[in-house]
Amino acid sequence: MRIFKNILLVLSTGYIFVFFSEHVFWARVRPEDSFSEWLAVWIAYSLLAFVFLHLVTYFKVANRWALFLAGAAFGWMAEGIIVQTTYESLPLSISFTGLAWHALITIWIGWYALRQRLSTPASLRTLKLAAAIGAGYGLWAIAWWLEPDGGVATLGEFSTFVLITSVLVIIAYWLANWSASEPFTPNRWVTGIIYSLFILYFLFIAVPAAPVAIIILPILLGLVYFGLRKNKQTEQNDSLPATLTSRPNSLNYLSLLAMPLTAILVYAIALTLDLQWHTNWILYLITTPLGFFLFIMSLFKVRRTP
Repeated sequence: MRIFKNILLVLSTGYIFVFFSEHVFWARVRPEDSFSEWLAVWIAYSLLAFVFLHLVTYFKVANRWALFLAGAAFGWMAEGIIVQTTYESLPLSISFTGLAWHALITIWIGWYALRQRLSTPASLRTLKLAAAIGAGYGLWAIAWWLEPDGGVATLGEFSTFVLITSVLVIIAYWLANWSASEPFTPNRWVTGIIYSLFILYFLFIAVPAAPVAIIILPILLGLVYFGLRKNKQTEQNDSLPATLTSRPNSLNYLSLLAMPLTAILVYAIALTLDLQWHTNWILYLITTPLGFFLFIMSLFKVRRTP
């Protein structure tokens, strides 16, 4: 049962990552999207979820600062190994999207804040956070109207996409909470194989595509390791996967529907008013420096922890 729940935890966490890092980001079905493509993306993010959960467990990540460092590792592996956007517009691309989106939005908000709300009895707090995320989702989505590779999805297309992916992520939250009741203790050989796959992909795919990666990524991940190792030496509490294990009531899960419904409402209003807002640039201007700041602050905080 432990092995089954560990696999389920990885897969459900992987889909939570897909939802916030891919579905929310693209906010529509693109012409190149297909079921096989989405399945491959889910597998890739599940492998990243395995590494993330292993880091969080092994380094006893129990506070938001150490969590941001683990999120940075996840973000830089996604953007610096699987794809090479980390090296496209240096130095800003170090933050966006590895820190500014993956660590901040996917990990801090999607994986941690929402699961923390789900673990409390009061569904009103979950409802408020889900509605706030939905409002941000809807505003972000309209940015694609003004992009050369974007386009204006109809209200029906957007609503269908958001509702289906949101229902799937609600199921993923339920499965993650249920499977987290067993400690995440992966087999050493499995761990070695997955880390080796990322190393080989980095050396034979990422580095030839972006040679500067051989210098930049080891430095970035080295800083993460430095901070997480210090955290492990000083942290006295259980890691987050061991604490986010309570069973939320069904009303809390239903509260998550405020996320797609609010996103659809905001999108519908924007369509009606024909809003031409570059909401992506607003997000870039806020989260790109914020990502750098939070990473530096996280290293500082874990160093200062007694």
